[in-house]
Amino acid sequence: MKLTFLFCIAAILFASCTSSKKTQAETMPLYNTKWLLKKIYTGDNIENVQTKAFIKFDKEKSSAGGNGSCNNFGSTASVSGSDINFKNVFSTKMYCEEVQKTENSFLGSLEKVNRFEVKGKTLLLYHDKEILVEFLAE
Repeated sequence: MKLTFLFCIAAILFASCTSSKKTQAETMPLYNTKWLLKKIYTGDNIENVQTKAFIKFDKEKSSAGGNGSCNNFGSTASVSGSDINFKNVFSTKMYCEEVQKTENSFLGSLEKVNRFEVKGKTLLLYHDKEILVEFLAE
């Protein structure tokens, strides 16, 4: 009976150790991950995004770039710990009526961002404590 009890305890401990490692391994890196735009937060409004907009970060170049839904864009991206700042955001200038509002909101929010958080496969960009945009790793 004691042997069965010890075996059960050992099995539970082993299972809990392996599950925490699995959770840690699922957290995506900020850099070199294609982050698909999923939500834009504006005050009390949350816009679910159904476009091809994405962002990707390059550590060596201290930059970020991607697609805003219609136009390609780029920016410098200074990262220190959980702080992040986008400067000199630029984009091509095509007009795409069906997605222009979404793209303008997305690119406009980047210049307000001052911190980030990666939770598993989700990237959140904030201004202080307010979430501005949400991404999902591809």
